[in-house]
Amino acid sequence: MAGSYNREQIRAALAETDPNFSNYLDLESGAVVKIHDTDPSPDTEQLRNQIMEGYGDRYRYIPGGNENPDDAAVQAWLDAEGL
Repeated sequence: MAGSYNREQIRAALAETDPNFSNYLDLESGAVVKIHDTDPSPDTEQLRNQIMEGYGDRYRYIPGGNENPDDAAVQAWLDAEGL
């Protein structure tokens, strides 16, 4: 599944250390979607539901916590996801 993905956004998502946020790659747009996990607003809940409905097919979770991801870390994540 080759695509044009925003590598800088993926790098930023890999570096995410705030446990209140989750990041997902939208395979259709190539952009990263950042979700505030504890935001109860209807818009956030709707987006969260959309991501969960398309998880695996359209959206892929990007785990954070890598303090200094480089190009190799981005490529390793893409490879691990089969992208």
